[in-house]
Amino acid sequence: MELTVSNRTIIRVVVIALLSAVALKILGSIETQLIWLVTALFLALALEPPVSWLSKYLPKRSRGLAVLIVFLVALAVLFFISVALVPPFASQLYRLVTNLPQGYNSFVRTNPAAARFINGHLSASNVSSALQQFSKQLLSFGGSAVAIAQGFFGGIVALVTVTLLTVFMVLEGPRWTSLLWRYMPAPRRNKYQELLKQMHGTVTGYVGGNLVTSLIAAASTMIVLLILRAPYAFALGLLVGVVDLIPMIGASLAAVLVCLAVLMFKGLTPAIIVIVFYLIYQQVENNVLQPIVFSKAVEVSPLVTLVALILGVSLAGFVGALVAIPVAASLQILARYALSQRRRKTA
Repeated sequence: MELTVSNRTIIRVVVIALLSAVALKILGSIETQLIWLVTALFLALALEPPVSWLSKYLPKRSRGLAVLIVFLVALAVLFFISVALVPPFASQLYRLVTNLPQGYNSFVRTNPAAARFINGHLSASNVSSALQQFSKQLLSFGGSAVAIAQGFFGGIVALVTVTLLTVFMVLEGPRWTSLLWRYMPAPRRNKYQELLKQMHGTVTGYVGGNLVTSLIAAASTMIVLLILRAPYAFALGLLVGVVDLIPMIGASLAAVLVCLAVLMFKGLTPAIIVIVFYLIYQQVENNVLQPIVFSKAVEVSPLVTLVALILGVSLAGFVGALVAIPVAASLQILARYALSQRRRKTA
């Protein structure tokens, strides 16, 4: 059987391939700007519920005034965090990193069994040297003064850009969506409105739930460390809150970091207590907290979550890891809708 391909088909394939290559090249050149845009979009979706709720109680249902109030509150919270939390966190984290080799050496001296195990499998001097090198690398992470200045001004530009994008998205979002619905036929409009409602509920539910669970993890870690009188409790607690934002692996990674720090600076018994605490907390979070705070979010399978996390990290780093799960959940809603529509047509 002879297979013939028309010239038109060949040209179409070549054109599609060229356009795809050009699109990928353009996307690669504006990767940073796309990250800003996606970050602003998720912030706008997260801020939409409080803005809509507040506008109902303002004179003439003023959305602009509601946006102004919500953003002023958000800026006040950020200012409080930057003034009240960041300096002690940075100070404790600096001392923690600086004292890593000293903490390890003290742990080895006061725990003969651990020292014998380390000497039997590793060289204690090599471990100490590796920790010293690791500490130096962390302390010199910022690089030269020029690199630090460039990073600072780049961060200011990114912050201002994302803030302005978020403000305009929240402010003009309803107008653009109403304009879109106006030019769409009624049957399709109802379907797409329901789809967007589900996707919006998924994103806001996930973002809010992730923040709540991370805050609870940070606060409970600080309380346990303070009870154990472990050093650097504030820095470790905030570090847990930040790392816990990463889906799937964040909570486990944070637990490992805290347990190792407590083991080196406080000893074996407190470290065992921290391990038991995290085992109990993980069960409480999985069976009590997550069903409550993620009630509006669509469940995504572990395999899809892992694939989305890998792709998100490879494309956008830490920000990609944060937005990977709500994006995957939204795509899952669209896939279910497409499959249900196809099933209806074939039935």
